[in-house]
Amino acid sequence: MSIEIRGLTKHYGTTRAADGIDLVLGDSVQVLALIGPSGGGKSTLLRLVGGLERPEEGTIRIDGAEMPRDEESLRLWRRQNGFLFQSFNLFPHLTALENIILPLVEVHGWKRGEADARAREVVARFGMGAHLEKHPAQLSGGQQQRIALARAMAHEPALLLLDEPTSALDPEMKAEVLDLIEELCQAGQRIILSTHEMGFARGSADAVVFLGAGRVVESGSAAELFDHPRSAIVQAFLSKVMKW
Repeated sequence: MSIEIRGLTKHYGTTRAADGIDLVLGDSVQVLALIGPSGGGKSTLLRLVGGLERPEEGTIRIDGAEMPRDEESLRLWRRQNGFLFQSFNLFPHLTALENIILPLVEVHGWKRGEADARAREVVARFGMGAHLEKHPAQLSGGQQQRIALARAMAHEPALLLLDEPTSALDPEMKAEVLDLIEELCQAGQRIILSTHEMGFARGSADAVVFLGAGRVVESGSAAELFDHPRSAIVQAFLSKVMKW
């Protein structure tokens, strides 16, 4: 996928969450990892790219198509993407199966029978077939995130946006979810994710962008950025997070 971002700005009160972000990546990039300190702008950039937030200024182009500004066109933009956030965001009163069927029917316009078949297929793919009729409270954190990932993938999104998908999980569950995401990477799914998992970013991403204070500090291939960081800010960050 090609990505072209010019002058992207987003404010929350006095906080400049995106402060004139400029980024250009060629179409050889399939998996893009966003890294950097908390509060650096990673989540905001993901929400802007996905059309969940509107920028005050700037443009976003994915594969040459510019993100629209009007609400009707933005809804179409959002529907072609899949989203997975730090919190699982499952409906607590619905079963795992119904959590996947509902958006397929209500958002994407699938017929009920088609949505049911697709939900069962994707849940089985993620090893959750035995938990279809359970409610979220009956599932572990890792299982809930698997269902949330299945929901994000059910409509076969053009782009999957993952915002710290393992931050709420213990180490064992974190490894399970990262393995699933790695399988998606290997299968050719186009992904943009924010993560503090440096080993995963280094091993799975084609390109890495370091964000700090709402700006792109440095970008490049995973090997370039992790092995030969140019910025003193990135060098200091990596020296701490890669220490252990």
